[in-house]
Amino acid sequence: MKVTAREPAVAVVIPVYQSSLTAGEQLSLKQCMTVLSGYPVKIVKPRSLDLSEIKAAYPTIELISFDDHQFAGIDAYNQLLISIDFYKVFLAYEYILIYQLDAFVFRDELREWCRKGYDYMGAPSLHQPEFDILSADSKDIYAKALSSRRIVLNGGLSLRRIPALIRYLKIYNFFYTSWKGNEDMLFSQEATRLYPMKLFLKLPTWHEALRFSFEKSPAATYELTGHQLPFACHAWERYDPGFWAKFIPVNQ
Repeated sequence: MKVTAREPAVAVVIPVYQSSLTAGEQLSLKQCMTVLSGYPVKIVKPRSLDLSEIKAAYPTIELISFDDHQFAGIDAYNQLLISIDFYKVFLAYEYILIYQLDAFVFRDELREWCRKGYDYMGAPSLHQPEFDILSADSKDIYAKALSSRRIVLNGGLSLRRIPALIRYLKIYNFFYTSWKGNEDMLFSQEATRLYPMKLFLKLPTWHEALRFSFEKSPAATYELTGHQLPFACHAWERYDPGFWAKFIPVNQ
């Protein structure tokens, strides 16, 4: 009898901080619930936040509450996302897709990305404003810049393997003091630098990560991928919204 490989269990996790969503956030949520409707979708939120309107509009969403102070600002949110207790909430799944509401998913490739077996995946980010305005004919400069540095894989739209991240955080907490920076840097940039942490996460190359998600410099990135859109994008209203207007129906 032929044995079929088990598909990795994956859930979509959406952080929500306030009950009133912007037009862009509403579009992002609607797109997520349309394209990724075949997966469990869970909103993580402050305990006191009333999201009854969102729940009424999307009854299949599960609301998961954390203490209010864990959403009190960027630093508090970063600490939540490097907390082992956060990931233990999702132990029923092998993977979670963090989908902040400044993301936009184009097509359902979620299981395909899970099958690749990476422990953490996000959009490569340069953190240099001058690269946000690179034109299409500057792709070689962009590629060289990406190749010359340790790349942050942005956490706003990111795929995370639960067992691997729990193990990574346990080892990190044993060797190092508490992490104070952005949570995505700990799982990407620092994971390629710190010893022994570089041994404990399987990360994609920046070339492959661009197929997963664009963030900064989307026009130049579009050239690097041969005019192929990624699975999703992050911060599309912030970085070159004129480029994204060709692909995201903001007026519908």
